[in-house]
Amino acid sequence: MGNQTQELAGKVAIVTGATAFIGAAIAKRLASLGAFVVVNGRNQEAGDNIVSEIQAAGGEACFEKADLLKAEDIQAMVDRVAERMGHIDILAASGAGASTDSPAFALFKDMGIEDLDRYIRAHWLTRAYAIRAVYPHMQKAGGGRIIAVGTDAGRVATVGESLIGGSTAGMMQMCRALAREFGRDKIHVNSVAMSFISDAVPRWGMSASEGMDPSEKHKGMIDHLRKRMMFDVHCDDIAKAVAFFAGPGGDAVTGQTLSINGGLSTF
Repeated sequence: MGNQTQELAGKVAIVTGATAFIGAAIAKRLASLGAFVVVNGRNQEAGDNIVSEIQAAGGEACFEKADLLKAEDIQAMVDRVAERMGHIDILAASGAGASTDSPAFALFKDMGIEDLDRYIRAHWLTRAYAIRAVYPHMQKAGGGRIIAVGTDAGRVATVGESLIGGSTAGMMQMCRALAREFGRDKIHVNSVAMSFISDAVPRWGMSASEGMDPSEKHKGMIDHLRKRMMFDVHCDDIAKAVAFFAGPGGDAVTGQTLSINGGLSTF
């Protein structure tokens, strides 16, 4: 971290879902730029490991346990951070949508009624809970940066992702509207979209069609995506996009969605 610029020095950043993969990469990237990072998640041991990695590299961080799927957990966590640190400058809202207990890809006809709420909660409401919690603190401080992370299925219609994509599209539209609402309080709101990430465990539908082994279907979906992508994408590529919005490069940007998909789509 010593050779990184310190453009986020003095800033306090909360990264939700930061105990692994994309969220962890975001936490490490923001810390490398000088921010004090609050690593959020449900797994204390995994969170402590990310904090240790950040501190070993010369950064500052702490772990705060909270379940993204519970609004009251997120509110309490954000309020604790604000009281202890005095201000919250950055929210990177990630996680939940790719957790091991989140709903995987499925055709609409195969979903139960209970699945509909689960998709919306994982891919949309988790972001809304976090944004709602940090907004009063950012408003009081006179500004801030909010970056919501989601899937490219919210931009491009994809078979098997009707609810994943629909929920994320709603989240992205919410961010655009909030960019207009929060702009008067000097709060920027943007989102980052992604597709297949090479060094993250992908959440593909594992319910096989008749006569096909789930692992074969899984591999086929990944191979198909890889063939369509022109460039490989890693967790840190997502983290760099979040850091752009969080730092001085994003001073004049709000209400936008930046897609990091390796050329999989150009819409």
